Amino acid sequence: MKISRFCWNMELSSAALGLGICGVVMSIIYIGFFTYLFFMAGNFAPAIQYMYAIVYVIGTVGLLLSLGWLLFSFILLNNAKEDETGGKRIIKISVKRIIKIGSFIIGTIQTILGCVSTLASIGCIILFSLGVKIGGVSAIILVLCFLWLIISIFFLIFPASLLIHGIRTKSSGKIRAWIILQFILWGLYIVCSLVSLGFTDLITGLASLALNCLFYMYITGMVIVHYNILLKDDTAMKMEMNRMNRNFPVTNYIVEKQNPTAPYLPNSFMVYR
Repeated sequence: MKISRFCWNMELSSAALGLGICGVVMSIIYIGFFTYLFFMAGNFAPAIQYMYAIVYVIGTVGLLLSLGWLLFSFILLNNAKEDETGGKRIIKISVKRIIKIGSFIIGTIQTILGCVSTLASIGCIILFSLGVKIGGVSAIILVLCFLWLIISIFFLIFPASLLIHGIRTKSSGKIRAWIILQFILWGLYIVCSLVSLGFTDLITGLASLALNCLFYMYITGMVIVHYNILLKDDTAMKMEMNRMNRNFPVTNYIVEKQNPTAPYLPNSFMVYR
């Protein structure tokens, strides 16, 4: 099976192999980064110890997700290799199913992040609205919080729900809309990152841009592969239905109870309307 939509013509096993290698490398990088957060959290001064709790929570959640990502990528890599060589799999699960699970996990994480961001923005609005002063700095912050809320709701409703609902209902149109939206957001992120390089350290900014682009390519590539699998399965199903219709040309045959002279059809006979 070839992956042709939103991608060069690649075999499914080759695409899965690339995703597996990329996932293993990136998960190891993120494991190292979130492990570093634990050591950095202990360096906060006593006056800002609340930052320790925040960084500790972020580091813990990020580390657990990165370990799960490493395990998932290892399973995908092993199954993709065995599809090419015909060897023995560690876990007997098809590559198509692994890709579908990965796409669903991406949509779920996006939904959770959207919920957290929405709740955080609402909390900030409530906090700053208690001491807002028209024309002051607090009013500007409040406007920014409302903008944050609108963006969070957008990311909660459109990208996440499109992907999850598209996977559950096998709707290629919703998944295609999610992919196109990701390309648009990806372009906006690159433009904003290049502009911000003039205000930050060049090496750090470029490294962050490269890592985030690689991460963006990974999650989008995972969904693109699933999208192509879905299209291929739909095409195969339509071809099978057409073949069956040619083999059984009987259509619109209805046996009515009121017509005693109607011919009897055995249960094994398939009637196509």
